[in-house]
Amino acid sequence: MGIESESGVHRDRRLQAVAVAAAMGLAALLAQFGRVAESPAAASLPAVGSFGPGKIGQLRAMRLDSGGQPPENAAELGRAALASAPLAYEPFFAVASAGFRGQGANGSAQDGKLLREATRRNPRSRESHAFLMRHALGAGNLKEAIDEIAVLNRLTSAVADRLMPAVGKAISSEKQVNEVIAALAPHPELFEPFLRGFSTSSKTPAISRYLVANLPKAALDQPKVRNLAVKELVRAQAFAEARAMWGGSGKGGAVHSPDFSDTKAPPPFNWELETDSTGAAERQRGGGLSLAYYGREPGALASQLVTLAPGNYRARLAYRTTGGTPGALGFQLQCAGKDALLFDEPLKGDAGSEHVLLVNFMVPQQGCQGQVISLAGRLQESRDPQDALVRSLNIEGGVRP
Repeated sequence: MGIESESGVHRDRRLQAVAVAAAMGLAALLAQFGRVAESPAAASLPAVGSFGPGKIGQLRAMRLDSGGQPPENAAELGRAALASAPLAYEPFFAVASAGFRGQGANGSAQDGKLLREATRRNPRSRESHAFLMRHALGAGNLKEAIDEIAVLNRLTSAVADRLMPAVGKAISSEKQVNEVIAALAPHPELFEPFLRGFSTSSKTPAISRYLVANLPKAALDQPKVRNLAVKELVRAQAFAEARAMWGGSGKGGAVHSPDFSDTKAPPPFNWELETDSTGAAERQRGGGLSLAYYGREPGALASQLVTLAPGNYRARLAYRTTGGTPGALGFQLQCAGKDALLFDEPLKGDAGSEHVLLVNFMVPQQGCQGQVISLAGRLQESRDPQDALVRSLNIEGGVRP
């Protein structure tokens, strides 16, 4: 299946960049593979005619250089062995490899046929599959290239992690999404590294939503793929859709796990806890969340994305200050993707006492479809630390202003 432009006349140049990016990763991968002919398979070949220990030994001794290039005489030795060893795969690979010498070379159509025959004779030949993948990318045959990546991933661990992100980064149109998803459909295990690459490059909200909407069930059944899909919808600011995929209805936006007890559901619609130079947040066995703010760097220690509809609300935070300076920690709310805070209320009160903080607030009608609630270290000149145990955090709607 060729990769064509939107007009259907020329190959899509954007996806054609995949060949360059993946081939660069492939070069390093091939260099790690080592020998041109794999010793276990080569050693098992019958000694047919002149294809004896000398020539097979020479093939075994050949190595790909640091750029993944075969030696100059690989094709010559392959042709010499081909006539007298018709059942072996190594000569087919060696002859085809001549078409890959030089920067950007991806082999001719005949080289592709030779490589397919080599993989038919030895399905576990990593070099044959790798060069065939490189040939397919250069020819714009994305389906065959991804089929070969899937085989390589089974033969050599982490191949997909090195190659599939380049495919994800190159996507920029719905047509490309359709083609890539069709090619990936038989290989659900490749969706996760593909999505990782997709998420690291700039995409329009429309293309992100289109991709997620067209992911097959077999891919979304994988927790890592589902989590990446949710994050992609959040990046596109499709908060209700993200909440629905994550596991909620997308309506109402109530706080998930208000007592912080859910340790299984992933962020962003469950609590995301931080342990860094700002401080540490840790769930307590009996419920609640311990917070330790060091006072040096302000920032969120626990946060959750919610989808509150426009209107008036009241937040209720139950906590106990356990040490440090009251007010160094704060309860904050902001519109997702925006810097300005809708409120920032300090956690005051004497250490050792139980406290309840009530905050009335309004979600604006425009530009605030998602909101981030945070328990955070606050910016302060004194740089005071504070420790607290948060019992629960709830938000209720329908409150009069």
